[in-house]
Amino acid sequence: MQEIPLSADLAVQAKTFLQKTSFFSGWTDGELDEIMLHCQVNEFEDGSTIFTPEENGSRVYLLLNGSAEVLSPDKKTALAEFVAGELFGEIALLTGKPHDAYAIARKQASVLEFPKGGVPLETLFHDKPRILAHLFQSLLIFTSQRTRAANMLIKENSPVVRELRNQVYSDKLSGLFNRTYLEESFGEFCKAPFALIMMKPDNFKLINDSFGHEAGDTALIFMAGHLKKTFSENTVLVRYEGNEFAVLTHLYTDKESARAFAEKIKKELETLDLSHIFNGEKIFLSMSLGVVLFPQHGKIYTDIVTRCSGMPLIGRQRGGSMILFPEDI
Repeated sequence: MQEIPLSADLAVQAKTFLQKTSFFSGWTDGELDEIMLHCQVNEFEDGSTIFTPEENGSRVYLLLNGSAEVLSPDKKTALAEFVAGELFGEIALLTGKPHDAYAIARKQASVLEFPKGGVPLETLFHDKPRILAHLFQSLLIFTSQRTRAANMLIKENSPVVRELRNQVYSDKLSGLFNRTYLEESFGEFCKAPFALIMMKPDNFKLINDSFGHEAGDTALIFMAGHLKKTFSENTVLVRYEGNEFAVLTHLYTDKESARAFAEKIKKELETLDLSHIFNGEKIFLSMSLGVVLFPQHGKIYTDIVTRCSGMPLIGRQRGGSMILFPEDI
């Protein structure tokens, strides 16, 4: 294998190939340029190995020229063949599991690899969550299309689909649902009245400054685990962004019951014993929460989620440890 410098002409050719794949069709030029920043091109001689069984599936491969053959672990059975313009290796990338076959170059093959170096997608795009979500969604669609083409329809509850959905909609730090899930499921939630409660610790910057971001992340994981243990029944739990969490419930849909539920959440989080995280020091959270009701306070995403997300900050600015409704603003 030999890495080929990504010249301007080669980059244009590679980007054109990406645009023509069903995986990247519909992506904007700006999004593709972002992908190209994390690609490399390798040249393989005829018969050389592109990947092996048990090798970590950390990237996808796009043939720019030549061809590649996928063989069973004993190399006795040809499982698939790919030609220029085709992409492979996507399942192992998404599941994070090792490959279960060999990929062998046939003829001399130039292969675009993404991401270069096998850097985890979550690391590359930690500050670009929309691109990360777009990648996982495209892989889900691409994988489904490929499987259907092979007359092996993926069922809704298949392990592959469950794994892909988990990758798209799960927050990697906390294990809760992520913001993308809240955004894309909003229409489904709106089929019945609900209360959305969003919350932030008022004193989290002090915690990070005093004990470091690693301790802060550990505190977020502990908070998420407590929310899951205490409120997971009949609720949707989301890590919205940073240190902001959301709880959506269809059980408490009037102001009085929603306030009582928010008070319960607030009390649970403010009485959490975090001393094991902060070197034995008795540090407690101060929580501010916003509560928005559907359909009383609005019927579209910005009226509900975007509005609610700003309320904990207002609560902190007013002294902290507050529960606010839209009429309180």
